[in-house]
Amino acid sequence: MRPTAGTRASPPSRPPRRRSIMVIVVLVLVVAAAGAGLGLVIVTRLETGEWSVPDGESIERIIKIAPRQPARTIVLERRPIELRPGDDDAPRGVSSVLASVRAKASKPATTAKAGTAAKQPADPRRPAKLPGWKGTDKGWQQVVSCVAKLFEPFDVTVTDVAPPDLDNIVLVPVGGRPGDLGVTDRRVGGLAPFNGGVIARPIVFAFSAQLGNRVRDVCETIGMEVAHAYGLDHGYLCSDVMTYLQPCGAKRFVDKDIRCGEAKPRNCEGGEPTQNSYRRLLQVLGPRRPASP
Repeated sequence: MRPTAGTRASPPSRPPRRRSIMVIVVLVLVVAAAGAGLGLVIVTRLETGEWSVPDGESIERIIKIAPRQPARTIVLERRPIELRPGDDDAPRGVSSVLASVRAKASKPATTAKAGTAAKQPADPRRPAKLPGWKGTDKGWQQVVSCVAKLFEPFDVTVTDVAPPDLDNIVLVPVGGRPGDLGVTDRRVGGLAPFNGGVIARPIVFAFSAQLGNRVRDVCETIGMEVAHAYGLDHGYLCSDVMTYLQPCGAKRFVDKDIRCGEAKPRNCEGGEPTQNSYRRLLQVLGPRRPASP
């Protein structure tokens, strides 16, 4: 607008630069904090299989383990062991499988007989005790050798002696029955956490007493449950470790693209049409390194 006579146009106002800079800084910090929070939630989801906003303890723990790596040591535990429910933390004896079983069991009964009170569930935070391997010493050594043979192509160590550094292991309590965890289905031979990705410091189970302490059955059950913790789904091929099909003879991780499934074929976790258990483990763990001379 042109100025009228006898007046002078006011100079254009200068933007408050300091205030703008402060606003930008605050916005950047808010976005960064939100992004960090989202990242932590995603990590929590990948680690535990559940979406949850992490608390202070979880945040500290997540930061300490980032970036996450697959466990390079599979520890087979033959001794009796006591475990607690919670997010998987093998070095501390905390199991998400046990937490899941307890969560289901702790749900109050929906119906009760007339004149009777509904039975109160037991404390879901109580520990669980597994009795350990009850087979022979020879049978145990055969189990360890068999599991080591299954994972021989991959860069991972199978042992029954806990390493000095317990931070990054898959812990496999071997022994007992599913009822020791509170699972009522007696057909269950093993259990593992599974979300389609690598789970940090998992605890997986092989109920050897339920399997009659049969070496091959115990070995292949361990192979399947450990592979679940590395992200593998059930496979629909009789010769693959990840299958429920039987009888099939000795199984292995097969280098073949196959459908997933239990009693019938289906798409795999995440929607993929097929899975190659051998290639997937190579992708997660890498090939076995040559022995040092």
